[in-house]
Amino acid sequence: MKKTWIAAAAALVAVALVGSVAGTVTAAQNPPSADARPDASAVSASLWDLDRSESFTLAERDGDVAIDGARVIAAAPDGVSDIPVSLDQDETEQYWLWAYGVEVTAHGLTPGSTVRVGITFASGDAKHWAPLTADAEGTIVTRVRTLDVDPENTHPEAGLAQITVASSTGEAGSALLRVTANAHPSLSVSSDPSTISQDAFLDSPVVIHASGFPPMTKVFFNLGMPDTSMIAVGEDEGLHSDENGEFSYELQMASVNAQVGTWLLSFQSFDGALAGGGSFTVTAGAERVRDKTLTPAVGEISVADFSVDPGLRFAVDGFLPFDTYELTLTTSRGYNARMGVSRTNGEGHQDNAITSPKSVPEGEYTLTARSTTTGDYAVGRFRVTGSPTLPGSDIALAPATVAADALAAEGVVVSGSRIAPGTSFRVSLRDAGWNRQPLTAGADAYATVGDDGRLSLRLVTLEVIAPGGYTVWVEAGGGVIGYNLLLPLQVTASAAASETTTPAPMATTPPPAASETRLAPVTEAPALPQPRPETPSAPSPTPSPTATPAPGPFDDDMLSPALPVPGVPAL
Repeated sequence: MKKTWIAAAAALVAVALVGSVAGTVTAAQNPPSADARPDASAVSASLWDLDRSESFTLAERDGDVAIDGARVIAAAPDGVSDIPVSLDQDETEQYWLWAYGVEVTAHGLTPGSTVRVGITFASGDAKHWAPLTADAEGTIVTRVRTLDVDPENTHPEAGLAQITVASSTGEAGSALLRVTANAHPSLSVSSDPSTISQDAFLDSPVVIHASGFPPMTKVFFNLGMPDTSMIAVGEDEGLHSDENGEFSYELQMASVNAQVGTWLLSFQSFDGALAGGGSFTVTAGAERVRDKTLTPAVGEISVADFSVDPGLRFAVDGFLPFDTYELTLTTSRGYNARMGVSRTNGEGHQDNAITSPKSVPEGEYTLTARSTTTGDYAVGRFRVTGSPTLPGSDIALAPATVAADALAAEGVVVSGSRIAPGTSFRVSLRDAGWNRQPLTAGADAYATVGDDGRLSLRLVTLEVIAPGGYTVWVEAGGGVIGYNLLLPLQVTASAAASETTTPAPMATTPPPAASETRLAPVTEAPALPQPRPETPSAPSPTPSPTATPAPGPFDDDMLSPALPVPGVPAL
């Protein structure tokens, strides 16, 4: 089966998030043997309990060291006071550790001390969360999830892991957690090729293959785009596996402007019992140049005139004869509306026009016309007036250049004014590959504007990141009155950086333009029920059998809300 795509704008598949803030610790340790599974009592065991347990053999000391099969699983230096640490569950699946996490409780801490919580996996890989403060009774109770320290990895390492707690006043303790592989029966998903350029994607397809279905069963297929939106593929085609339970699909662009980055493949059987995921990568094609013209008929237009025919007239020139072009309108708040595809005449010229809803923000708007055959483009700008209750954006980032160590200490501030009270913002820090960088607030930071109409949100990285170009993505609301701003941030090397610093990210690829189906940020990440289902959700975003077709970009002033999607997970 073959399908040609031009723009990804359809039903959004959401993954619910849970907010949490936790702390940090580094622990030198190695794993126990793979079959050394702790009993329930070991889960809340302290280091001292482990030391005396018959399940472990004590080796030579440099501090207190618990040994199993000559492999260190816990270490506490001399002079550290042991404290009891417990978890709300002794075992969890990979996906749930990422999305929901575990609740950590520790007692016996010094009231007011700074407490750091971390996790060390079987391989020795360690992650840590942001610091906490012990309460007046010397206790912490917090939920930690790997989404907030490794946002794009929905498959944290399976095996026996250790949750560690350490305070600034010398107390330390730990508890064991078994991380199991996701139990949801998996489909085998692959693509050929696994990497393709924008230019090649116009000329040849990517063949998607999934196996493991029952014979002749209905297949649900969702395609995740690099801009984090998703579309339901073949919703009206009645996709089915063949008599051998195999499914293949040819995906080919009708435009050279495919989004650059990772495309996520997500499959589910009709009854929901089987799921699987994969991905392929689209790389940048030949250099795109701004060698064409787009000229609005007027430099300024009122909302009243913009919302009735003929709206804003404009002309495009300099295209190839009978070339087609994709038109995108960017509002003063950064929202990108994909207007569709038009065709020039035999001289590469076209006169065209667009209209708006009755309520759109004031400020400067941008029209971009991009050739579907070459990717070369034209840009035109105009101002919209007459909508004082919907001002344009004056949201800014300060400073716009910061040293990596300063970003992990003082951070940067996203600020703005003249914003409707109650507007909820979701903010993330993205690298050149559009991957989220962990913040002390978690994978994303959230803020709600107060009665003064001002936004002030400080972003501090959880650890020192590599120098290079980054983007702060600011989102709020949905549709044409929503915010969707991409604020550039340049991170420089730390003043005292060593000679063996982590390599800087590659040159920044322009962030993908968001589709008209937008994420709807919330004041805080929504809570999930205790996730112990018989058949847990698939690690990849689960396709929906009843996906809603995407409305046109200007069909409504506000699109239906959706839970935030945590980026494109690494599969």
